[in-house]
Amino acid sequence: MRLSNVKCVVTGGASGIGAATVRRFVEEGAEVCILDYDLPAAETLANELGESVFALELDVRLEPAVQAAAESVYARWEHVDVLVNNAGSELNKTYDETTLDEWDRVIDTDLKGPWLLCKHFVPPMVERGQGSVINIASLNGLVGFPLSTAYGSAKGGLVVFTRDMAIELATTGVRINCVCPGVIETPMMERWTDLMPDKQEAQSMLRGVMPIGRMGTAEEVAGAILFFASPDSSLCQGAVLSVDGGFTAQ
Repeated sequence: MRLSNVKCVVTGGASGIGAATVRRFVEEGAEVCILDYDLPAAETLANELGESVFALELDVRLEPAVQAAAESVYARWEHVDVLVNNAGSELNKTYDETTLDEWDRVIDTDLKGPWLLCKHFVPPMVERGQGSVINIASLNGLVGFPLSTAYGSAKGGLVVFTRDMAIELATTGVRINCVCPGVIETPMMERWTDLMPDKQEAQSMLRGVMPIGRMGTAEEVAGAILFFASPDSSLCQGAVLSVDGGFTAQ
């Protein structure tokens, strides 16, 4: 019960790593607000987990929507202890095949979105003198991959954004840190392998990328996110934690 009576907001909390994080937070005693573009899925999860969870629809790319969500959450709770910026959008295209709309969608979701959430959720944390923000970046934000210019640029930007904000917030009592998952079995990864000529071969390739010989699970990433949400990480500020089965240790 490391998060007993802690109030947490998780974007993209209806599926994948986000949903695993919501479940883990509830197990640890937290109250959770799921902010997700897919409201029916978010509400289904909230109903499953009980009265400690509620859901709101949100497109993280739109500042008026983010501002309205923040006002709604703070009106309900009065304060927020933990913000997890997990909502993301993927793209697997070369730089020259990527369209302007695709570039904007990925950058706006994966980089502008976390900035907007911080802009509207963090100031009350600063006023209160405590809080934890966890940005979910990616292995693609730490090393280069083909077909990843938009996604990698967004996630790499999120890593640096985390470090910059950590310095700005260093004396406020609000912590901000970053988790970089490797190859994880999620709906997003499933969508990527569905695009490949041979799905089984693609999945085998992904397992081979991980030195441990398997893909990770959303629950394993949720454990790392829980660490940053809990007081156990009280000295962490601007930390970037790779949860990648040893890939970046090579």
